[in-house]
Amino acid sequence: MNDFFSKDIYTIRDIQDLIDNEVEESVHLEFKSAGALGKWDSKKAEMTKDVAAFANADGGIIVYGLSEQNHKACALSFIDGNVFTKEWIEQVLNSGIQQKIKGLRIYPIRKDGNVEQSIYVVKIPKSYDTPHMSKDKKFYRRYNFEAVPMEEYEIRDLYNRKSRSKLLIQGYYIGEFQENDKTKSFHFLAQIANEGAVPESSYKLNVYMSCPELEKLNITWDDVENISYTVIERNKVKLSATGKTPIYEGECLDMARFTFDIPKEIFEQIVTELTIHLILLYSGGKYELDIPAEIIREKLQS
Repeated sequence: MNDFFSKDIYTIRDIQDLIDNEVEESVHLEFKSAGALGKWDSKKAEMTKDVAAFANADGGIIVYGLSEQNHKACALSFIDGNVFTKEWIEQVLNSGIQQKIKGLRIYPIRKDGNVEQSIYVVKIPKSYDTPHMSKDKKFYRRYNFEAVPMEEYEIRDLYNRKSRSKLLIQGYYIGEFQENDKTKSFHFLAQIANEGAVPESSYKLNVYMSCPELEKLNITWDDVENISYTVIERNKVKLSATGKTPIYEGECLDMARFTFDIPKEIFEQIVTELTIHLILLYSGGKYELDIPAEIIREKLQS
């Protein structure tokens, strides 16, 4: 399901998959049938409320043209793209939401190229120009399956969001296989990014590794000065890498570079059970990422 949020191109197959898998609405996902779009003011106000609520919260996606039942995707509900164009939706949202949401994207889908059978995927980022006010002059946030009015303290807190950093683990790399008579070796690194509005100079990445026979792995770090190694328990360790330089808005950098050497006699056991859990800590919060055993196995055996 996470792939649905990271796509840059959407097809009718992606929408059908939501139905086939009975995907449920959430704090980051909402489904709207064709009737959610309308040219009268009440419909426009509802559109701006729903979109602004996502931007004021943690971002998300609204799929217009998809019916739900008990908050689960259940049926296609096509929109006439001649009547409700992508440009019309953009105009409604840009003129009805104050301030304008930067980075908002609208992806039109046409079944078999038929404009009269359209679906719109509206991808809303977590905004740092908050709070965003909807057309009815109120502020909303996303809560469970709906947009709810915000309390005064919540609105006040959003004014401070633009003065914070927002770090995340953008990706990771496992690969560059090397082998000798006794061991098989692989390299690991994580990439972090700052999607916030201010630089961040205080951050640390913790890498938790867990598997049987862990003590038999030889782990070597590229930069030993900023690294600490802690044995949590017999089959679990924590390796910590501390940031050395500020990371600025929109910047990405590699972190936590290390090599692990696996003795050949336990290689199959390690690649079957090794798990890695990443926790990025910084002054504005934290970001976590699990790398499950099946993904690691795939990388190490490729």
